[in-house]
Amino acid sequence: MLYQLMDERPTLYVSTLRPEESVEKDLRKRGGIGAPYRIETTGTKLTMEGELIRELTGSRAYTGNSAVKENQIDDLYDIIETIDEPINVIVDPMDPLERGESREAYNETLSYLSLRLEETGGVGILLCHESNPQPPFRDLTLILADIVWELDLVSTTKDNIEYQLRVPKNRAGSVITEDLSLDIGSHNVTIDDSRSI
Repeated sequence: MLYQLMDERPTLYVSTLRPEESVEKDLRKRGGIGAPYRIETTGTKLTMEGELIRELTGSRAYTGNSAVKENQIDDLYDIIETIDEPINVIVDPMDPLERGESREAYNETLSYLSLRLEETGGVGILLCHESNPQPPFRDLTLILADIVWELDLVSTTKDNIEYQLRVPKNRAGSVITEDLSLDIGSHNVTIDDSRSI
C-alpha cells in the first residue's frame, strides 16, 4: 500500500529503524517508484539490534554499534521543517518515537507535522506495529491521527498477501467496523469482494 501511495505523488520517507540503504534496496527490489521520493533517517547508528535490546531490557543500550540517539524526536522535527509542498510523509515505524523521553516533545512534534501537512496539502502515514507492552505514547499517536487503519494478516501466497482491514477511527467520515479483505499483489492493492465478508 505504501508503494502505491508513493507512486501517486512525491514522498518523504522517514525511517526510524532502518538505514537509508536498506529502504532504498527494498524500493529497487519492487521495481522502483513512479514519483520522486526522498529518504531520511532519525538517530545515528540506530539499528534493529538496538531496538530489540530496548524491547528486552526496557532501556537504551550503548554497546557496540547498537547505540540509540536520544533525540530522534528532534531529528523528526527538523525533517518536518523541510516540508514545503504537497507530499506524502511516511514515518516507518513510529514505535521508537513512541518510547521517547518526553511526552510533551512527542505531542509537539506530531502537532507540528499535522500543521505542516495541513498548510502544504500533504498526507501523513504513521506506521505503528502491535507489540506487548504497547509503547507508552501510542495512545497519543491514535488520538492525534485523523484516520486509523488496522490491518491483520490473513494469508500469504507466492503472488499476494491477504489482510483484513478495519477503520475504527475516521475523523472526517464514517468508521468501518466490519473486516474488508485486501489482496496485496506485487504492484497493487485491491479489495477482495469475491466472497462475503
